[in-house]
Amino acid sequence: MTYLLLGGTSDSQSILALFASLNLPVITSVVTDYGRHLAFQYGQPVIQGRMTAEQMLALVKDRGIRGILDATHPFADLVSKEAIRAADLAQIPYLRFERPTTTDLSGAKVVHSTQEAIAWIREQGFTSVYLGTGSKTLDQFVAGLPNVRFQARVLPTSEVVAHCESLGLVADQIDALKAPFSKECNRELWKRAKAQVFVSKESGAVGGIREKIDTCLELGIACLIIARPLVNYPNQVSTLEELEDYLGAERM
Repeated sequence: MTYLLLGGTSDSQSILALFASLNLPVITSVVTDYGRHLAFQYGQPVIQGRMTAEQMLALVKDRGIRGILDATHPFADLVSKEAIRAADLAQIPYLRFERPTTTDLSGAKVVHSTQEAIAWIREQGFTSVYLGTGSKTLDQFVAGLPNVRFQARVLPTSEVVAHCESLGLVADQIDALKAPFSKECNRELWKRAKAQVFVSKESGAVGGIREKIDTCLELGIACLIIARPLVNYPNQVSTLEELEDYLGAERM
């Protein structure tokens, strides 16, 4: 009767609270220490580390897991593809919890990959870039744009900050902060960095994408949005209410 939750996001915190309210057992899989810390608060088992489909399959068999619930970040597409394959191999249900997309991206430049973002920044001749894309792709930006000064907003963990420093960023180029961020906070950070462009992933309404675009327009700086990767999810919900209905139907 146990579910495997692929988590580590703010969405997974709400999902764990729902499982607790329904008294449903769940094992949470996370990648980072920070994700593990958040998941442990709910008193259910937590495992840490990236898993292939075969490793997920072994876990399913060992723990008697009845279904995989994928609440990873919208840009963790490789993990989602492995989870879909694992569920298919195990012949158990797979469900994607996909936060709603932001339909109104007017006023922003939209690209579909990190490399496309780098190429556009180079074409525009920007020399001061504020990255709201986290630390995972920071090395690609630094390598692809050697003459650009970056300001990076990343998670406030020693591991992430050390990674930024290993890429050549110094203390005043690293904003180690935890979301959410108010419009006023964004405004002051971008002004302080003298940013010519703000770069963000399309993380949905929960990520405040529309507010970020509007703030860029008010400040007169460019806004560059990296669209979500396309994944053919076999089954999907977007709200906790839909998830609760799904879990209820599964228990019948």
